[in-house]
Amino acid sequence: MYDYVLQYGFDNKSSMRIQEIKDYLKANGIEDRERKWLPHVTIDLYDCKNEKEFLSKLDLIVKDIKQFDIGFRKLNSFYDETLYIEPHNKEILLDLKQLFNEKLDIYMQDKRRTRKYMPHATLCTSDCLDKSIKLANDKFVPFVAKVKYIWVYNSDMVLIKEYKLSNY
Repeated sequence: MYDYVLQYGFDNKSSMRIQEIKDYLKANGIEDRERKWLPHVTIDLYDCKNEKEFLSKLDLIVKDIKQFDIGFRKLNSFYDETLYIEPHNKEILLDLKQLFNEKLDIYMQDKRRTRKYMPHATLCTSDCLDKSIKLANDKFVPFVAKVKYIWVYNSDMVLIKEYKLSNY
């Protein structure tokens, strides 16, 4: 388990494009085992029993991060069950992940330290991956999404802080 999950959140237009595909999959019989998050890209999971301490560290990191765009050009999958939209220009996500790793090192979960970071926007986690891919391909058109927020959720999926990133 974890104490916090950090996520990049999109502007409304980008969120709606992703949610439209998720809704289409659901309407066509795809049962999604993913938690009911808003469309997002996960940064990582962290452990810290002192919420005030954790958020004060985040305040210092996030204040210098500006809104940015990421291009979503293709669908991809992993673990034979998770369908996602893969960002094309991952460099900013990878650079920011490195920053979070350095600044939040003491809160990182050991099992996630050696895990390769693969930024993505999940569409579904399902036993019907082939059907999910076919259906998603009917709706997916490459687009550019605007990352506008960093969200902090606790393990109960309660949003405890929303950082609105400053304009470019």
